[in-house]
Amino acid sequence: MIDYNNFKAENFATDASFRLWVSGTSPEHTAFWEFWLEAHPEKAEIIAQAKWLVLALHHQATAINDDEIALEVEKIVKIAENSQPLKIRWILPVWARVAAAVLLAGGLGWIWWAQHQTHSLQTLPTEISTLSPETENKEVEVSNNTESDYTTTLPDGTTVQLKKGSKISFAEKFSGDKREVNLTGEAFFHVVRNPNQPFFVYANDLVMRVLGTSFTVKAYSKDQKVVVAVKTGKVMVFPLSELKKLKTIANYQVQSLYLTPNQQATFERQAEKLNKALVEKPAVITQPLETPDFTFENTPIQEVFARLKKAYGLDIVYDAEVMKNCSVTAPLGNESLFTKLNIICKTIGARYEIVETQIVVSGRSCP
Repeated sequence: MIDYNNFKAENFATDASFRLWVSGTSPEHTAFWEFWLEAHPEKAEIIAQAKWLVLALHHQATAINDDEIALEVEKIVKIAENSQPLKIRWILPVWARVAAAVLLAGGLGWIWWAQHQTHSLQTLPTEISTLSPETENKEVEVSNNTESDYTTTLPDGTTVQLKKGSKISFAEKFSGDKREVNLTGEAFFHVVRNPNQPFFVYANDLVMRVLGTSFTVKAYSKDQKVVVAVKTGKVMVFPLSELKKLKTIANYQVQSLYLTPNQQATFERQAEKLNKALVEKPAVITQPLETPDFTFENTPIQEVFARLKKAYGLDIVYDAEVMKNCSVTAPLGNESLFTKLNIICKTIGARYEIVETQIVVSGRSCP
């Protein structure tokens, strides 16, 4: 396993796993690197430099293989150190000079660099200094001691609907590269999206990481289970102990689950076990001004299942070849998903079962 602790920016830029993360094409590598950076905040500046370099290399006109990338990085580092005009070397740090060298070497020209350098530099993570007592970022705690739900708004505009007897704590002002809250009890979160500052919820040794989504967390102190149910967007969940392992084990792959709408995770606290399933009552997922049509009139079963899948965002598995001649006539509407499935399956002589987060339908062929 690779020990990334002593890597420099150019080392990261030539690492295949790191480049896959930067490209955003591999969820597995994305999870690893996001958690690795979470465990090594002191590497944030080097990681930012390396990402800059990878993106700059990506803009070169000709595709190159791994060995050529390593040679190219070594070459352009030397170019940046020895051959750039004095003005550039004086104003920009080494990593920025490397990026400039790549862009220039790739034929993109000085104009592109000049137009983008200011914006790019502003989006890089910065080191947060220790605040003085006069400007200390105080912690805020909100408790719901009423008999009904209570909604509070966080510094970033995120809303949290607290159930009776629940409480949440958070910084008076979100700063740095993440937003963090601690929850005891049950709450519904509607998180304002901010890819540059992920949102973390800590509850009974379970961690939830999101960018912008809505979900419910049930985590009472007396309960041995924590339940996370997603309404919209995506939520990544993992035990808090995984972060501790990441800090001590090089290149450790964090054990986590990704949840999408109408999915939930149950965390068994004592065994530290995560289970994934469908929520008890799946809800329709619609885009603005879009109304799902569940009125079926001699509708082929393929289209019936396609509409349900689109409306609820769930996987419906069936043998399309065996059931290709089946059709459904049923004026469905506001029934629950499972009521709809019961009616549809009865119509075509089939049955369904829930297998983790999938709906599996089995039946005979239709005449």
